[in-house]
Amino acid sequence: MIYSRVRGHIEFDELVALGEHGLAEAAARYDASRGASFATFAWYRVQGAILDALRRLTPLPRKAWRKLVALRAAKDYLEHQETSPDRADALAAIDRALRAIRTMYVVSLEACDDIAEAPVSIEDRIDAERVSTRVADVLSELPASERELIRKHYWDGKDLSEAGAELGISRSWSSRLHARAIDRIRDRLADLQ
Repeated sequence: MIYSRVRGHIEFDELVALGEHGLAEAAARYDASRGASFATFAWYRVQGAILDALRRLTPLPRKAWRKLVALRAAKDYLEHQETSPDRADALAAIDRALRAIRTMYVVSLEACDDIAEAPVSIEDRIDAERVSTRVADVLSELPASERELIRKHYWDGKDLSEAGAELGISRSWSSRLHARAIDRIRDRLADLQ
């Protein structure tokens, strides 16, 4: 899935090498007591290693980075969601997760602020301005730690580990803080989704 989006910017063999690095990292960090199978844990770690390295090593266009940032944020968000055995609860959790993914995409679009890709029609411009204003308002209402993490992750292009380290918090806590911030933003932007 990633290669189809970045094939014009990186060789397949390089992606394989990045994935192998992620697999080695997964093998070193895997903890069976946490309940996930190694295959599941490794899949997420391999994807994360590839995305982290692409961000550091490849001069991708903003549009491609926007999609990759949204995918990575979605992965981090979903990793830290609790699962429920009750089907109705599970469906509600999936709905919340999908709305959170849309929220992360809206925030990543706002962070890129790519004028070259500005909407053409006046209606699209008005709608884009309305969304931009709402996102800015919602971000300003977040607690300072969440707002700063969101800014570092989406605007500065740092992964959650780097952003957390700069804020003096662990990777685990930065992932939880990110999920909490996205939930707040999602709830405040519910009428846009």
